[in-house]
Amino acid sequence: MSFPSIVTLDIGGTKINAGRYVNGVIEQSHAYEFYATSSSDDIERFIIHCIDAFLLPSTVGIAIGVPCIVDTQLGVVYNAVNIPSWQEFALKDRLEAHFKLKVYVNNDVNCFTVGEHIFGAGKGYDAIVGLCLGTGVGAGFVIQNQLYQGRNCSAGEVGEVQYLNSSIDDYCSGRFFDIEYGVNGATLAKQARSGNKEAIDAFEQFGLHLAQAISYLLLIIDPQVIVIGGSVAHSFDLFIEGVRQGLSTFPYQKVVDNLVIVQSTQSNSALLGAAQLHLESVR
Repeated sequence: MSFPSIVTLDIGGTKINAGRYVNGVIEQSHAYEFYATSSSDDIERFIIHCIDAFLLPSTVGIAIGVPCIVDTQLGVVYNAVNIPSWQEFALKDRLEAHFKLKVYVNNDVNCFTVGEHIFGAGKGYDAIVGLCLGTGVGAGFVIQNQLYQGRNCSAGEVGEVQYLNSSIDDYCSGRFFDIEYGVNGATLAKQARSGNKEAIDAFEQFGLHLAQAISYLLLIIDPQVIVIGGSVAHSFDLFIEGVRQGLSTFPYQKVVDNLVIVQSTQSNSALLGAAQLHLESVR
């Protein structure tokens, strides 16, 4: 028996992860290096190239997570910080005209959060926050088992919150290590695991700053679980103690006591979530 398939993409600031969703699983995927500062025409051609690699006669749609706010009805993307040519771009219309398939577009962290809720560490909870730590910081919310994205799909853009002398983005994403220590987080993680004290301290400081971002989320959403994903999540073991230390001063300790914070262990959550949202949009 052949099941219908969906081509699904997770577009980030430096790579595009693409794959094929069939009957609840990503049966094949590939990460492409992505030049986000290219023109909108070049980016469109590259996205078409990525989609072409996963099309089958059984493909019934295309689902895409993007790193910006979205009009999810029209599929228009706005104000992409890491993709300068996407200040207003009709992604859905352009791709539907090319492929003659239904295209669904939502924020990448919203897709991640739905993927974790349905298939990953958030399964079984009805109030979760997906928190992605990569080139920036973003959160997604599932409340009473439904994605909450706000009127303009900007709910959870916590990285833009002003914090100390800049923003949450600069203290709770990979930027923190580049700005404060002049080295990327992956290199610093290797040093920390080799016993380098400065590197260990760096991740403790990162955890303390992340605790502040999490405190804001607890005061607004009060979820059962926070699932942490993104490239920085690979260093979860190095910064979680700093997070716990930072949350020790949260004003409502019962909230902290009842909170679960876990690392995502699912590699394609955003692809799964995008496909799931596509399916919900056509029901």
